[in-house]
Amino acid sequence: MMRSLMFLFFLVIAADSDAQLNIDSLRMQYNQKTLRFNNRITINGSLLGPQTVKNLMLISPEATAYYKQYLKNKRVGNVLPIFGTAAVITGIIVAQKNRTPGYITVISGNTINLIGSLFRRKAGSYLQDAIWSYNRDVLYLRL
Repeated sequence: MMRSLMFLFFLVIAADSDAQLNIDSLRMQYNQKTLRFNNRITINGSLLGPQTVKNLMLISPEATAYYKQYLKNKRVGNVLPIFGTAAVITGIIVAQKNRTPGYITVISGNTINLIGSLFRRKAGSYLQDAIWSYNRDVLYLRL
């Protein structure tokens, strides 16, 4: 009976220390391999360039899909304000001679700028989803 209790005692201690090692390993893996986003994308404290991030996203098919959506929406969100600003400036110039067409052009330009900001906002959401998917998969696959 005493031997059984001692065996059970050592078994519980061994299982507890194994669980602690596993938690420490996961914590270390989380700190070293996951991406963090705070205006810039970093991994383990190092700033990553766009090409590096793009290559890292290839690890996870879901992250790759989100990242491609991010790039597409970011591109549209960065191009539309150029046209919107041009329309606003043109509208201001035209409004000095013909008010109605000028005002319509200014309103159209501001609408284009608003739509561009919506694309940029959606792009940010896709980037967050891509990073989350990457982090989930890199921890799950333990690469």
